[in-house]
This record gives sequence, C-alpha cells and structure tokens, in this order.
Amino acid sequence: MVSRDVLRTERRETIRQLAFRLAASGDFADSQAIEQILCRLYGVIETRRLFVDLRIRAELDRRCILARQPPTGTAL
Repeated sequence: MVSRDVLRTERRETIRQLAFRLAASGDFADSQAIEQILCRLYGVIETRRLFVDLRIRAELDRRCILARQPPTGTAL
C-alpha cells in the first residue's frame, strides 16, 4: 500500500512539471496565469502549495518571458 505522503509528493511533482511545461509553451504571460489553470485542474490547495514558493514563481515568470520572445538571429 502506498502512503498518503508518497501520493501527495507525486501529485505535487506532477503539478510542478506541468507548470514548467506550460511556462515553456509560450501560451502564458506569467506564473499567475499558469496558477489559475492548475487550480482548475488540480484544486486550489494542492496548487497553492507549489506557488507559495517565490523561487518557483520567479522561475516560471522567467520561462514565460523567454518562451514568448521572438527568435533572434534569423538566417536569410
């Protein structure tokens, strides 16, 4: 039997991985937009446990910005 702690840890990791994939997609402006989507998918409590970490938010914001920038150095 798998303990609840293991299941919670796996769920948090699933949420974290999806958050980073969404940030890399370029479809979201910032971590707040990603948080809203994940709250709908996984619930507010589980999602907020991840987003309370300001380092996670900052990294997601950084990845969102990078993913939304146009490519530089286009070859002719």
